[in-house]
Amino acid sequence: MKKLFSTLLLLVSFAVQAQMPDSTAPVPPDIAAIKKRNVLVVAMNKKDSPPFFSGQGDDLRGLDVDIARRVGVMLGGPVQFRRDADSFAEVVEQVRTNKADIAVSKLSVTGPRLQTVRFSAPYMRLKQSLIVNRLWLSQNSQGREPYEVIRNFNGKIGFIKNSSYDTFARINFPNATFQPEENWDNIVDKVIGGEYSAGYRDEFEIKKISFEKPEAALSTKAITISDSVDNIAVAVHWNSTHLLSIVDYVVRSDFGNVDTKKLMDRYKAEKK
Repeated sequence: MKKLFSTLLLLVSFAVQAQMPDSTAPVPPDIAAIKKRNVLVVAMNKKDSPPFFSGQGDDLRGLDVDIARRVGVMLGGPVQFRRDADSFAEVVEQVRTNKADIAVSKLSVTGPRLQTVRFSAPYMRLKQSLIVNRLWLSQNSQGREPYEVIRNFNGKIGFIKNSSYDTFARINFPNATFQPEENWDNIVDKVIGGEYSAGYRDEFEIKKISFEKPEAALSTKAITISDSVDNIAVAVHWNSTHLLSIVDYVVRSDFGNVDTKKLMDRYKAEKK
């Protein structure tokens, strides 16, 4: 009986050891670099974009902040947010040049960006939208439906400089007069005043206008481009394949059910 008991203990011990991680096993280079530094560096635009990211220091909050911190938990280390990028293009560049491990900054997936970095599975899929000056739309409709006017858009269109919509506008509206600007609020004000025919961004940012500036509905109209989707995802360096698998897991398991309504609810709650 003692011999049988000893044999069972030995088998259980072997089974437990087989399930335990091997501390001597090699770690993929992209993960090893983060663990050696003992911090996950996250690139993020310095301009707030609630409810994706806003605030400073310990008060930094938002959906993107939650995603980054969750990745940090998976890696078993702290997170450092790098917020010195003046544009979304610069955020991507910081990842491409290894100045940051990942970028979580309401980044759109675009063709040019896909040629320099890798992207995770999207955690938001937003339709592309326009805020259009009503007078311009009326003068250019000539009996046509609004979507027909937009399809052949030839007015002044404003968008954030060096953003994904800088790329989207030049592809989707080749006959437009492009008006890239640093500040989205300036673009909205110019559309309301008639200086610009339209402002181009995602459906969530267009919906925010009715919440922040309800009077804008008198002079503008929101138009959603139903067949054009803006995929928002996390960027990693092109050779950080193992890190990408961790980010993908976090996105799919913890942030896979975020939609525009939940995003708007979160935005309103943060504004209180």
